[in-house]
Amino acid sequence: MENHQAVTATDTRLYGKATARAWDRLYPWLTRRAAWFDHDGPLPLIEGTVIRLVVEKLPSGEVNKPV
Repeated sequence: MENHQAVTATDTRLYGKATARAWDRLYPWLTRRAAWFDHDGPLPLIEGTVIRLVVEKLPSGEVNKPV
């Protein structure tokens, strides 16, 4: 499976430069734990999109962390 990446950045008044990066068609490796413990047969592939947002600064002055 091939995944794709998209990136966009913009300057904001409160946060300085804000950069969003997204990867689509990613999926976790499921294991037979928790919700999948009693699942019969092969485990499914569940695709999703991961988005990472990074800002240059926070208005409060706190240390910014990517989300």
